[in-house]
Formats: sequence, structure tokens, C-alpha cells
Amino acid sequence: MTASTGFIPKNGTLNSWDDIKPYFDTLIETKPNTTQELELLLIQYSETVAWFAEENAWAYIKMTCDTENKEKVARYELFATEIAPQLEVATNTFEKQLSTFSTFEQLDAERYGQLKKNIQRSLEMFRDENVLLDAKLSKLGSDFSQVSGGITVTLDGEEMPIPRAATRLELKDREKRKEAWMAISEAYQSVSDKLDAIFAEMLSLRIEVAKNAGYKNFRDYQHDNYHRFDYTPADAEEFSKSIEKYVVPLSRDINERHRKKLGLAQDDYRPWDGNAFGPDEEPLKPFKTGDELLDKTIDIFSELHPQFGDNLKAMKKANLFDLESRKGKSPGGYNYGLEQTGMPFIFMNAAGTQSNLTTLMHEGGHAMHTFLTADEPLIQYRDTPMEMAETASMSMELMTSGLWNKFYNEADHRLARRKHLEGIIGLLPWVATVDSFQHWIYLNPDHTPDERDAAFKAINERFGAINMNKEGLDKLLQKRWQRQIHIFEVPFYYIEYGIAQLGALQVYRNFKSNPKLGLDGYIKGLSLGSTKPMPEVWDVMNIKFDFSSDTIRELMEFVQSELEALQD
Repeated sequence: MTASTGFIPKNGTLNSWDDIKPYFDTLIETKPNTTQELELLLIQYSETVAWFAEENAWAYIKMTCDTENKEKVARYELFATEIAPQLEVATNTFEKQLSTFSTFEQLDAERYGQLKKNIQRSLEMFRDENVLLDAKLSKLGSDFSQVSGGITVTLDGEEMPIPRAATRLELKDREKRKEAWMAISEAYQSVSDKLDAIFAEMLSLRIEVAKNAGYKNFRDYQHDNYHRFDYTPADAEEFSKSIEKYVVPLSRDINERHRKKLGLAQDDYRPWDGNAFGPDEEPLKPFKTGDELLDKTIDIFSELHPQFGDNLKAMKKANLFDLESRKGKSPGGYNYGLEQTGMPFIFMNAAGTQSNLTTLMHEGGHAMHTFLTADEPLIQYRDTPMEMAETASMSMELMTSGLWNKFYNEADHRLARRKHLEGIIGLLPWVATVDSFQHWIYLNPDHTPDERDAAFKAINERFGAINMNKEGLDKLLQKRWQRQIHIFEVPFYYIEYGIAQLGALQVYRNFKSNPKLGLDGYIKGLSLGSTKPMPEVWDVMNIKFDFSSDTIRELMEFVQSELEALQD
């Protein structure tokens, strides 16, 4: 954790804009005469933003942990709709003034080059008229969380949240699988109109935001708004085409082998069969409770690197985990960095499955990234590009996979690792689906809800497992996109998972070849935060920032060789 200058008081209360405004007023009024004075001002600015960031983080965390608590929802919405918009304006005012200082130009280019580039992009993107629109979008994101978090199903007379119901999709009893799949799908269908209404309002606001900033469409606006300097929207489209060419056939081969393992005819392979275990396999049940999941994960991280284990132990001592699924809890999982505390909070919906195990490894990778950048005094450099953040988490999944025997016997461990690698092959087509679908949405902004569903169906079939019989299920399947939280809350945040997966596979390949050098490269890269352009960070990790078709083909060959080594 970085040392404080004392500019922001310890344990300050932030309940309104008036609580933080005086500090921004001081920042804006300060005129540094030397680069040393400016560097101090930048750190004080960072500390001010970090105060808001931590308080805002806790408001979001508490709301997602208990979406039915009106006080927690109200506090999150206070930050989203009242404090954050005014902070956005104050931040713009400060950075606009900052860019005019002669001392700003004199700052060391090696240390501050990335900061200057990001500030310049932020100034280019800012529009006064978008502040209120962004606040409205945050409120709609809260609405989405509340609707999604409230979905439950009743199976065998027991009401349960979706993550728990989804564990039944792995059962050998096909009727039980079908019952669970139908119940989950119909539960989402019951709120589909509400989610459509929320998204329609989001779509309208996003179109307006892009127009205000002088963009022809929201896709191009969001690309620049995310500060993506190292690739273009056209590169993203080419990436999806390469996935279609080199990954989709592998994914379909895996599905075909799975169908045969289940002994089902091609026209009898149904969506509720996709996650089922074969006749000679038992559903993987690596843990029973969240405590067991966490304790064994701490053991794994400790063995991988002692400091990693100590980091998780510190988080456990500080009660920075909420792992188990329950009613009223928002879906999904995340690692949220606490910018003053210097540690993160991990949230997920554990229900005893292998995917839950993978999720905690994934979020644990994000957590190590938070710890490795905690000593960086500038919050702007602790906030890394999403592609880099996901490289940290996906690499951790792979590097820890050899230690999952703490959860399994030898046979189940091999099965878990095999399914994980098959899941990587399956993830990339879904990344292409989600990203391509969003390209379609925002390049065709005048579409109707029916046209949107039809577009999703076509794109999903382009990248999906087309050998599955979906007869009579169109109405349920065409709304599958509504379960993807990113489409609602962080539009166009999904291609990062694909790019990062290519980085993670390279990290893992290095780790397999030489564990010490592979892990050292991982730590050095993550420790840089966003002080360097992402291709340079990847170079430090001894991996290539390259998602060309040749790289994809080469890495898929590596995954196939790993799968062959894990065959019984």
C-alpha cells in the first residue's frame, strides 16, 4: 500500500459531493511552479480520486451482495447519480488545467508518458452534456442488477438462486437436467420484457452519448472511451473471423465427442445436455462450502508463490470475500480493488462446482494484480487496461491448474484440467459471439427488439455448436444474451477475454517450460500496472501482443497437445 501525503484525512466520511469538493477546489486552485511541485499535486489528485473510488467500491459491493436491501441500493445510486457526475466534471476541470501547465510538458516522458496520453484521451472524450447521461446509465445498471439478482427457480419444492440451479445441468439424470434448464430459461423469460426495456433505454442513451462526442456510432466512441490505443474496431472484427476459422471447428469437435460419449443421436443432442458428464464420469464436486473453497485456494496460491498465499490470508482476515450463492445476491463474480485499503474484495456465487473453483482462481489472479500494483502512488497507473487485467486472471487459472489435486483425486483432477482446457476452446467462440453481437447492435441502432434477437440467433449459430437440436426452444434461446452482464453494464468489455486468453496461454506455455521464469515474467509484467503500453508489458512477460490468425492457430495447437497429454 502506498504511503499517504496526508492530503486526504484518514477515515474521512464521504456521504455527498460537499464532502470531497473542498479537496478538488484546492487541487484546481494550486499552481505548481516546478515539476517537483506538480508531481506532488498529481499524487494528491490520485489520493482524492482513490478516496472516492474506495467509497464507491464499497457502495457497489454492498449493493451487489444484497440487492434487496433498499438502503444499500440507495447508497450505490447516490454515488452513481449524484457524486460521480460531479466528480467527473471536477476531474475534467482539473485535468484540463493540468494540461496547460508548462511544468506538465516538462515531466519525465519515461515516467509520465502513459499518464499524459490517457489524460489527453479523457479530455478529448469529455462532454458536459454526457455527465447526466452517464449517471442515468449507472442507475440503469443498478436496475439490471436488481432484476437479475432477484431471479430464482423452484426445483423439487426448493426455491433457489440461478447458480445453485445451474449445478443440476451436470447431473446424469437427463430429465433432471431438462427440468433445471427449462426452469432457468423460463425464469429469465419471465423478466425478459423488463430487461428489454432497460436495454432499450441504455441503447438510446448510449447513442446520444456517442453523438454528443462527435462519433458516428457508439461502438467507435466506446473503443476510444476505453483508451484502446493498441488495436482498432476493425482488428476486433478480424479477431472474430480468425476465431471462426481456427477455434470454432475445434469447439464443435469437442461437442461432437461429448454427444457421442453421452450416447445420443445427433438429432437428440439438446441444450440441457451440453454440460452433462459422461456415463463413466461423475459430476465434479470439488468443495462443499465457501470456507473449504477459500482455504484450499489459499493452500494452492501459497504453493505457487508464498506471497500469493499471504495476500489471500490478509484478505480473509479483513473479511474481503463473499463467495457463496444466495437469494438476492447479484449474479456473476468480480474482484474489486479498494484503492485506499490496498487490497481487493472478491465476490462470486459458489455452489460447489468446478466452474466455481475456476472462478476463484480467476478472481484470485485479479487480486494478485491489485496487490502487485498497490505501491504505485498514482491511481491512474494502478488502473490497468482490461486486456491486461484479464491476462492476469486467466494466467492464474492455468498456472494453478496443476495444483487442483488439493480438491480432487488423480482421475478427477485430470478430468477437471481437461474440461478447463476444453472450456478455453469453448470460451473464444462465445467471446466472438458477444463482441460481434454488440458490433451489430450499435452499427444498426434503429433495430427492433425482434430484429436484435434474430441477429443474436444468427451470430450465435455462426460461432456456436450447430450440431445441437434446438427445436421448439427459439423463444428461450434468443434471449440468452440478456444473461450477459457485460452487454448491460460494461458494453464492449468482452473482447478483452479473448485477447487475454491468448496472452494467458503464452504465460502458461512459458510456465510449463520453466516455472520460475514463467512466474517471474508474470509478476514483473503485472507489477508495471499501466506505466507502459500494453505491448511493452507483454514483452516484459516474454509473450507477444499479437492476436493474428497465425498466433491463434499456434496456440490452439498447444492447447490440443495439452489435452492429449491429459487423456486417460
